[in-house]
Amino acid sequence: MSVTIASPKGFTIVELITVLLLLGILSTVALSRLVTDSAFAPAFAADEIVAFTRLAQQTALSRQDATVRVEVVADGTDWWLRVRADPGTGTIDLREQRIARKNTAIVAASGAVSAPLSTLPLVLAFDGLGGLASATIGAVALDPTVGVALSITGDASYSLCIESTGHASRGSCA
Repeated sequence: MSVTIASPKGFTIVELITVLLLLGILSTVALSRLVTDSAFAPAFAADEIVAFTRLAQQTALSRQDATVRVEVVADGTDWWLRVRADPGTGTIDLREQRIARKNTAIVAASGAVSAPLSTLPLVLAFDGLGGLASATIGAVALDPTVGVALSITGDASYSLCIESTGHASRGSCA
């Protein structure tokens, strides 16, 4: 009578960990080749415009002696976002940030007026109550009573709304 001992079947823990480690490395390399940073450029631009607009509104509420404005300006391969205050003695730069455009386009609209910001700056001014006092695209005045809608496009599309009350948010204007 012969006794046969069955050999263990399956993988050892070392083999399993090695395979998982290799899969993790390969997936990291593959995803970095598929997703570029330009895929996030429209979302980043949208978030920064909302943040700068809210900063300008809050500054206008706290500095009622000054006209506070936010500017969105295209400059070559970059977007410049600026918050400026003018207390009547000259303009003070409160905050400035450069964002890489990376195939991102912005179109501003208010009422019947719509224009891309590729060559024209968008300037939003806030009053002492935080409301939208004026809005311009280049030399064209917009109607601040209806607010300003921004469409940011690139690898993805986002809508922003700056209401007449000065509140900025992602999403379409009502």
